[in-house]
Amino acid sequence: MATSAKPSELATPYHRTELRVPLFEVDLGQAVYHGNYFHLLELGREEFLRWLGYPYRSFMDQQLHLTIVELSCAYRKALRYDERIEIHSAVMWWRSRSLAFEQRIYRATGGGDSELCTSATLTMVCVNFNGRPAVLPADFVALLRQVTGKDSEG
Repeated sequence: MATSAKPSELATPYHRTELRVPLFEVDLGQAVYHGNYFHLLELGREEFLRWLGYPYRSFMDQQLHLTIVELSCAYRKALRYDERIEIHSAVMWWRSRSLAFEQRIYRATGGGDSELCTSATLTMVCVNFNGRPAVLPADFVALLRQVTGKDSEG
């Protein structure tokens, strides 16, 4: 059974990244290899950060990195080469050193409809280039507050 895309299913606001499944992500069975879904999710997170006004380069320029410490992923429908997909990305919560992304990948089915194919929740910790936990940059948190209209403490 197809599941329609409903923005209310994700934390708000969320960002939508549209792309086609690239050839290099599929296996010999012509479906996206399970581990490669994480590449697609990362593209969605990067676009979310650009949309927010805080591209990942801003973390790197401060010698910071967001590292995944926990991940949950549900594969519902296989994605295939050249299919049009949307990656919906939102920040569910954040604390002083961590945050959680909620992401969903939908396949465009035509006529404006879409089908939920994959959903993931990622908990990330901000670390410095030495691998030690670091506080999320204040200007990044300010943008999250501005965009979401809330102070999130998870």
